[in-house]
Amino acid sequence: MRIILPLLLIALFTPLAYGQEPISGGFAPAQEGGIGFSYTQANAPSVGQMSMNGLQAVFSTDVNRHFAIKADFGYSRSFDAFHTGRSADLMTYMAGPVFYAVRRRQLSVYGELLVGAARQTGVNFESNGQMVLGYANEFAWAGGAGVQYEIVPSFSVRVGADYLRTSYFNSNVALQAQPNLRS
Repeated sequence: MRIILPLLLIALFTPLAYGQEPISGGFAPAQEGGIGFSYTQANAPSVGQMSMNGLQAVFSTDVNRHFAIKADFGYSRSFDAFHTGRSADLMTYMAGPVFYAVRRRQLSVYGELLVGAARQTGVNFESNGQMVLGYANEFAWAGGAGVQYEIVPSFSVRVGADYLRTSYFNSNVALQAQPNLRS
């Protein structure tokens, strides 16, 4: 009886003692948000290239070390589109996956594919030279890559470039795909 009681107590309280290990820190996906300068080289159908400057806001959350989901909101504007005295702007709102090819403590190299829409307003010209004003809010997508360098834990510098595909009016006042370069 003297040996059975201590063995019984050890058997009963061993699982409770096992539960007293140090608690590990929580694991959660990293979330990032940022705002920065954006330059867009817009190619209006039948008119030509136009430079636009603006802002771009991004929000992302990591799924794992090499994959994240990103939301991207951009606004770029040209105050004198094609020397007409009229402005043109491009607002994009897209989301999609980000793939990190290299991810170290301070340096990340990534590629992304975003889908969504773009609202573009501005100036275009018909075949006879008459100016046409309007806007289009159509499907858009972007694919690109970039590098992010962490200066301190709460501040990083990101440089990237995207091929941005939007739609705008051509000289027949019909919607046509428009290739753009955004950095």
